[in-house]
Formats: sequence, C-alpha cells, structure tokens
Amino acid sequence: MTPDPAIAAERTETARRLIAQAQTDVVDLVTLSALELCVLDGPRHPVFEQRVAQAWTQVTDRRRRKVTEEVTAGLVRRGLLIDGAPRHHTVQPVGGYSFKPELGLMLAARCRPAFVVLAKGERDDLRPLILFALGDQADPTQAIVAELPTTLPPDRAARHPDTRKLGPLGWIYRYALVSTANAADLLARWTLTPPAQPGDAAPVPYLVSAYRPDRQDPAAYHLRVRGDGTRAVVDEPGAASAHPAQHDLEQLSGIMLDLLARASR
Repeated sequence: MTPDPAIAAERTETARRLIAQAQTDVVDLVTLSALELCVLDGPRHPVFEQRVAQAWTQVTDRRRRKVTEEVTAGLVRRGLLIDGAPRHHTVQPVGGYSFKPELGLMLAARCRPAFVVLAKGERDDLRPLILFALGDQADPTQAIVAELPTTLPPDRAARHPDTRKLGPLGWIYRYALVSTANAADLLARWTLTPPAQPGDAAPVPYLVSAYRPDRQDPAAYHLRVRGDGTRAVVDEPGAASAHPAQHDLEQLSGIMLDLLARASR
C-alpha cells in the first residue's frame, strides 16, 4: 500500500480534534507490528529501521503477496482500514480503503515529516525512540508523532503467540501524538536512564539526532546523553568537557526542547 500524504489526513475534523487534544494530553494513536508497517509501505518512508527493511526484502514475492492480504484483512478487522468511508477527506491506500484518522495521522507524519529526531542507545541491538514532526507549510509543527518500541498488549499477545518467531518483522511499535513540550519531556525521560547492561559494563550513552529530510542537505544536529537515572551529562559528539555539567530531568527537558526548536527552523 502506498499512502498519499498530499491528501492530508490531518485536515479531517477528527484529526484536528486529536491534534488539539495533543497540546495538553498524550494521545494514543495506534499500535502496529513491523510487518504491518511494511505492508503500509514503511520501508519507503524517510526513516525506517534497517533491520526490519532487510527482513522484509528477504520475504519472497509470493509470500509477500499472501502476507499483504492477511495483514490487510487484519487491519480491516481492527478498524484501522475502513471500506466505504468518504474518500476525499483522508489519505487513501491502494485497494479502496480509507485510513482511520489515528492511523492517517501517524502515516502523514511518517511519510512527510517536517523533521525527525532519533534517540538511540549506542549499541546495535537497541531499538530507538523516533519523533516525527506533523505539520504543513503553514504550520510545520502542529504536533509530534512519537514512535516507541513496545510489546503487544496482553489481549493481542494471547492471539499471536508466534510473533517472536518473526524476528524484526514481529517487533511492535506504539504511536502517540504529543505536543512539542511533551515530546521534549519524553526525550528527556527516555535518555536519562541508560539501557541495562550485563555485568559491570559501562552505561551506554544515547545519541539524539535531529534531521530535516525535506531539505536537499538533511544535515543532523547531534547530542550525546550520558544518564544515570537521576542526572545526565549532555555534550555534542567530539566536544566533551573535562568538567561536564550534570542536568536533572527538568534541565534535560529544556535542552531537548531547544533541540526540537532548532530542528523546526
């Protein structure tokens, strides 16, 4: 399926209400598997996890067609793809379905983000937190769609016991719509506590990178965050100080808010 972000899902009445709600609350949009993302043409989006894309390319054409049919049917059963809905107000996938507004907003942000921020632990097996700025030319940052690695909700996990056997294609993503301030707080909380390490291994820092994929040169702005769960040292790669400042959660949130502001310019 190839969604057309030019047909703006964010202009529907329901989507506008969700964007307004996100200015004060965290709005849950949808939870998807990596396999569902691939069927929704995720590998063609400006940012997509390489391990998932590689796993998808290894699926044979015949198997891919069957999987696409099965996944599409599952999205219809869950109410994420809607048959017979008005076509002129929503992003439309191939096949005559319209997207539920929550899914349409997520795809609009993923397909054409004003900017993207990745927060990834500096270890190959760690999945990143990714932020996609949702907006248009008039307002580049109406809200931000956060992609958070997660696990299946208990009710769905019971119905899909073989998900882990799919490898990266079985990974689960939760999508939430948040304000810029809440996105900065999310980034700060995510990076303040380092990922668990075996034994006495040194804590893994996070690299936070902001990109502008809409520009010819999408050069990134980077920060490295070394947290201990309570306070964090923040520096730009290659510019570490001999006596770095220690930042608490509130201060780290302010630094992340500044990063988001710089990314939006």
